[in-house]
Amino acid sequence: MSEGQHITEQPDLARQSNSGAEIDDLLQALWVKNFPILVERLKAIRVATDQLIRGYIDESARRDGEAAAHKLSGILGTFGLPRGSVLSSKIEALLAGDVLACAQRAAELTCWFQELEAVIASHR
Repeated sequence: MSEGQHITEQPDLARQSNSGAEIDDLLQALWVKNFPILVERLKAIRVATDQLIRGYIDESARRDGEAAAHKLSGILGTFGLPRGSVLSSKIEALLAGDVLACAQRAAELTCWFQELEAVIASHR
C-alpha cells in the first residue's frame, strides 16, 4: 500500500440489521405504551365529529378535537403512519376553522375520522 492510501472498514451489515430491528422493537414498545393515549385523542375527535353531525359543536369539544388532531398528526408519522398524519392534519385544519364551515363539512370530517381510525387500527 502506498503512502496516502487508507484502508476503509466495511460496514458491519449484521450490526446495522440488528440496530434496525432494535429500533423497530423500540417503536413497537412505544406504540403499545402510548396506544391508550392515541385512543383518548381519537375519542376527543369523535366527540367533535359527532357534535358536528348533530349540527352543533360546543367550543370546548372543538378545541379538544383540534388539539387531539394536532398531536396525532405529529406522532403518527413517527410510527410509520404518514396517511394518519395527513388525515389528522386535515381534521385539525377543519376544526380550527369557522364553526359554520365545520358544520357544512361534517360528512367530510366523518370520512376522514373513520379512515384515521382504520389507519391506527391497522398498525396494531
